[in-house]
Amino acid sequence: MSGSSSIKVSDMNRPADTEPEGHGKLRRVPGRIPWVLFLICVIEFGERFVYLGITAPFQNYIQQPYDPGSRIPGALGKGQAVGTALSDFFKFWSYLCVVFGGITADQYLGKYKTILASSPIYIGGLVLLVATATPAAIRAGASMGGLVSSMILIGIGTGGLKACIAPMCGEQNTEKGQHVETLETGETVLVDHDLTTARIFMWYYWAANVGSLSSLLTVEIENHKGFWLAYLVPLLVFLVVLAVFVGFNHKIKKSRPQGSPILDATRALMIGFKEKSFDKAKPSSLRARERLHRYKFAQEERYTDLYVEQVKSGLLACKYFLLFPFYFICWTQIFNNLISQAGSMKLGGTPNDLMQNLETIFMLSFIPILDLMIYPALRKAGISFNPILRIFVGFMCAALGMVYACVLQYFIYHRPENSIPVWIQAPSYVFGALSEIFVIVTGLEVAFLKAPDNLRAFVSSIFWITIALGAAIGIALAPVSQDPYMVWTYAGLAIGAFVAGCVFFVCFRHSISGEVPLTVGLEAAEEPSFNGPGAAGSDPLSGKVA
Repeated sequence: MSGSSSIKVSDMNRPADTEPEGHGKLRRVPGRIPWVLFLICVIEFGERFVYLGITAPFQNYIQQPYDPGSRIPGALGKGQAVGTALSDFFKFWSYLCVVFGGITADQYLGKYKTILASSPIYIGGLVLLVATATPAAIRAGASMGGLVSSMILIGIGTGGLKACIAPMCGEQNTEKGQHVETLETGETVLVDHDLTTARIFMWYYWAANVGSLSSLLTVEIENHKGFWLAYLVPLLVFLVVLAVFVGFNHKIKKSRPQGSPILDATRALMIGFKEKSFDKAKPSSLRARERLHRYKFAQEERYTDLYVEQVKSGLLACKYFLLFPFYFICWTQIFNNLISQAGSMKLGGTPNDLMQNLETIFMLSFIPILDLMIYPALRKAGISFNPILRIFVGFMCAALGMVYACVLQYFIYHRPENSIPVWIQAPSYVFGALSEIFVIVTGLEVAFLKAPDNLRAFVSSIFWITIALGAAIGIALAPVSQDPYMVWTYAGLAIGAFVAGCVFFVCFRHSISGEVPLTVGLEAAEEPSFNGPGAAGSDPLSGKVA
């Protein structure tokens, strides 16, 4: 899977944190993926299995009434607008909790212990969801309260897990910088730490989406056995996965919490804002200008020029995510309105909430193709496809997906009821899968590579909270997320994604130079450098390029 099984070491004595001298023109390649990464992916598999397994039936569970003989299963009968609003609330709450999970991991418990502390809360929410989804509970009117309460508990658990798993994956790559190796073909190459990290996140995300296939199972159970059993299966899987993760935890490289890094970073930011520049906030600059005495924190030993640079880097990493909510409002349509759209089409025995799995299936197919074929081909053709361009393309794919949904919805309104085959929906999921690879995977890499070591979980949390903001927009749009307004809803989302993507590209197109993206295939020739507006070489407080 790592794509480096043919590499043998020829020079392992080179210092890891520097580029070997005299090898500037060597081709760069990613190194081996540490096997322990796949152990961490087990817990991500379980979390995604649960999260997507239970959310897949949510729209039907909330929107449709309880009627065992109905063509579409249901429970609460609250309608499409309420179903969409509650679905978006769940995502908003879950990813808002990721921020608190990141703070807990960075400042108090560490990533591993945060995962352990979050898991019982997650399990408690699942137990409550199963108990209140039984036919007896539905008839007794207990399901609505049980659903909201379980959403709150599961959201807290999701926050703790989601903030920690991705950064923990990146931390398993212990090699730093570059070192020289020789391929079996005789070619001498540079094995690059950043490219290895990029590959780790690509395959981490691939593994996460394997877990997402749980919705294939849960929607079938929902249709044939009931919601309670559809929710029980993810609960049992999570218990098994958690046991495996805990049993093998001694194999995992664990980082300790760094005291109070969030508070320290906040103090550094305040000094930077007061000095109107991170460069002027460095202790060397403060000392030279006789301003060091004004800030008690700046006089502490841990407040160094390097630390200020790290905080600046973390802030700049967050800067790339500012427009992501406009992408995520399109992405969340997969889990609510597109399910409702499928329910108004000719199903032919296919559960309407099964269609969302096409996005996962397409993604699982596209990731290996991109990593092993497309990216190497682009490199050989001399075509630059850097992270900024990749994210821009992802926004455009999201916009195209909404355009397709808009056109399809128009024909649904103007054709006889349930006359259009549901599989015609598929292109929306093709565009969705491509957009997710280009936006989310690249965003995870930026969050890890641009964040200081002791703030990685927190910076990753800021990335995930953009999903919460996108879901908040979805909640605001809930009144028009129902017939007969859906054509205009999809059109508005398409326009929003298109404009946001263009603004993102215009603002950041010069922020990463070089031909090689953060996520690459088997080969690369030049490491990307961040040296434009909004990049590591600029000061976000002064707006000037350093």
